[in-house]
Amino acid sequence: MKTIQLFFILLLTVSCHNQNIFEIETIETDKNIIDELSSLKDIHHTALLYKDKIYDVWYSCSGEWGGTVYFKNKKSGKIHYTTATCPVSVNKIDGTYYVSASMSHGFGNSYVLEIKNPEIMEETTKIHPYNPGIITREYEAHTSKGVRKLADSSGVLIMSSFVYNKKLYSILANNGKTKTTISELNKNKFHTVQKIDPDLFSYDPIINKESETHQRIYIQHPKPAMLDIRNNKIKVVLFKKSNK
Repeated sequence: MKTIQLFFILLLTVSCHNQNIFEIETIETDKNIIDELSSLKDIHHTALLYKDKIYDVWYSCSGEWGGTVYFKNKKSGKIHYTTATCPVSVNKIDGTYYVSASMSHGFGNSYVLEIKNPEIMEETTKIHPYNPGIITREYEAHTSKGVRKLADSSGVLIMSSFVYNKKLYSILANNGKTKTTISELNKNKFHTVQKIDPDLFSYDPIINKESETHQRIYIQHPKPAMLDIRNNKIKVVLFKKSNK
């Protein structure tokens, strides 16, 4: 009898483990994604990546020449910065900031920076806008003071990261974009929790972040779509029409 009970307990444990964390719903619309983007008022086309009550977080990216993330204190006006090649999203869990960085150049590389206190990072006096005329990109940061690099992974790209249940999840793809996953940052590694359609990954998405647990990701290529991520529910909207 005990053996049978143990078997059912193990079966239940395996079954629960295999359940998908994220509920994905896919719908189609006749709308044009360009018209949809034009109607949005809250999408930032600047280098402002994130903001909360304490900081405005800006970024710059020069690809193989490096990238930078800047934390500007709203009260003091002081700017602290660190190298990040290249920032794609910023999230906060229990007061700690997590900067997801990804670069598709070469074989591809991604990682997450853990920043517990931006005030102990190196200080600078200016947020440098991207300047393609400067070949050496000397304005990009070369310091990593006050940060911890997590899950440094080659051959992996991050489209965006988000928070659910106080855990950091990222939408990842291999460099050939033949496999796309939702992966959890756990013990300094990315752990796949769910596979999704590879066509839902883009190198240049437009992200409208409304909160730590809610964001909309607009993709124009390879096929027009929008991912509305709210906690563990993901609504995928496929646009039937797209300007060419």
